[in-house]
Amino acid sequence: MKILVLGNSRIFQKKIYPALKKLKNVKIELASKRKISPNLKISKYYQSYDEALKKTNAKIVYISLINSEHYTWAIKSLNNNKHVIIDKPIALNLNQTKKIINLASKKKLLLSETIVFHKHFQFEKTFLKLDLSKPTKILCKFHIPKLEKNNFRNYKKYGGGCFQDMSPYASYLIYIFFNKKKYFLKSQKKLNKKGIINNFNISVKSKNILLKASFSFDSSYKNKIIIENKSKIYFLDYAFSPPIDKPLKLLLFNKTINKKYKINYIKQNTFYTYFNHLFKILRKNKYNYFYKEIYEIAKIKAKIS
Repeated sequence: MKILVLGNSRIFQKKIYPALKKLKNVKIELASKRKISPNLKISKYYQSYDEALKKTNAKIVYISLINSEHYTWAIKSLNNNKHVIIDKPIALNLNQTKKIINLASKKKLLLSETIVFHKHFQFEKTFLKLDLSKPTKILCKFHIPKLEKNNFRNYKKYGGGCFQDMSPYASYLIYIFFNKKKYFLKSQKKLNKKGIINNFNISVKSKNILLKASFSFDSSYKNKIIIENKSKIYFLDYAFSPPIDKPLKLLLFNKTINKKYKINYIKQNTFYTYFNHLFKILRKNKYNYFYKEIYEIAKIKAKIS
């Protein structure tokens, strides 16, 4: 199987490439306008994205470009009859997302947005233990310090800002915890001098569940989810970007017996877990679930905005 990657981004180099290299019989082609590291074992290089789409015989395209280019290259890739996987955010707004979904559906091609935090063992196994019919409180914080000046996320024209980068996490949390439930949503956003949202928070409430989450590009580093359900409190560290090369320890507090536990999880590349699952589905030619999920998450993002 061949996959063509458009864009030589940091996330490609640090997370996507290591995950794809772990998969058997997968060859990686790369289209990049930047210098390519000799450490990357790439089967074929292109200097032009258009040239790559015309010449490649890869059936899958992974788009790892700046946010504002996701829509354009998703449409071009689908029109070249390629399955498409896209770094978050899949697009900048609901209208763009609907057009991408409609084209993928029309051409019967796979479409997926790379959101993987919930595929880590610490989240997945915790979620399976929760009884969401009981009162549940969820507190989430994902804050990172100010970005370097030349980072594209500092500029509105490139689809920058904390909201575009982190709203997929917020939307997916709501999708996971409030699926098929009636809920009330409040959001607060703060624009900076450049007209982009670098701070936002949400409060979501249903009959039994309360979710409060904050996201920021200009604060001290925080990356956690705390879930209180029944008599137990789960503390998930590195929740939204779990490391691919280090084990994690989940802290569990049992209020009934007033005791803390540490649950050890072996190191896990969640991107590998994601791709492995995705490629199995690809062989079955059934993609409707992805269209529906992406659309529902995009609608939630629109509500937050």
